[in-house]
Amino acid sequence: MRQPEPAEAIEELRDFLSFAVPLRAAELAHKMKGWPFSDAEAVNWLPAECQRAGVSVGGRGDVLQFSDGRPRVGRAQSSVVQAAGALASGIAAAALLAQLQGEAGVEVFGDFYGVAGPRREAVSPSRVPRLRISR
Repeated sequence: MRQPEPAEAIEELRDFLSFAVPLRAAELAHKMKGWPFSDAEAVNWLPAECQRAGVSVGGRGDVLQFSDGRPRVGRAQSSVVQAAGALASGIAAAALLAQLQGEAGVEVFGDFYGVAGPRREAVSPSRVPRLRISR
């Protein structure tokens, strides 16, 4: 059985990200709230999360772009899952980092991820407020 080609692959990816990124951001924020570390240390940790995601997407991202129409199973399916998960994680970490730095969030593929509303004042790393996740 052939896998149907989506009319617009980018739309399919945007649909996936619209669900996955807020969930991953909430997971990251929850994880960070439970740490015994300061919020300033979170500002140092989030860029590393973005970098890890970038390395993963850089190594596997082609599976998100190209398909021969056959169903993906085994390693091929695992690569797609890992690449899509890494992309969502990277965007979520970038959105959280942007919020901690005083921005509302980030825009990816024309969609906004972060806190809706006006920008707030950036704070020094020693006085970083607790994260607020909403969409």
